[in-house]
Amino acid sequence: MRRILIGSAAGACALALVTAGVAFARAGDRTAAVTYPVASALCVAARNDVLPARLTAAKTQVLTACETLLHAYGPLVATVDAAESSLLGTLSTQKGLVSAACPTPVVSASACQTARSTEISADGSARLTEVAAVTAFHTAVEANRSTFWTTIQSLRSAA
Repeated sequence: MRRILIGSAAGACALALVTAGVAFARAGDRTAAVTYPVASALCVAARNDVLPARLTAAKTQVLTACETLLHAYGPLVATVDAAESSLLGTLSTQKGLVSAACPTPVVSASACQTARSTEISADGSARLTEVAAVTAFHTAVEANRSTFWTTIQSLRSAA
């Protein structure tokens, strides 16, 4: 029983170490090539004139689909970065306001309470904005991926 427990614990630790980098990646931290690995490989193949036989005749359309996919990624990352920057700015500002309104010892309990209430409200709103931006990012990434592969599939079918 003890060996099974030790083996299970070791396996769980190894799994946690392997997946830790992926689990904590922030939206927009990865490059377009990492986000779209198979599509990026196909785009490199198109640029190097080594496309699969069914796509060779449609090289221009493949390259156009690649450019559309990869150029759409930058603005998505910029939107997520702006939302995160706004969140961090709001958190910092509200923390400063609470610190100013709630010195030790507290001079005005009502001012301190108001500052804390404002902090909770402002921070919550900024967090919701960031969550919405991250959700929109992931939705757009998947929509762009789907559009790309639909285009490639139609080119394969036409060949």
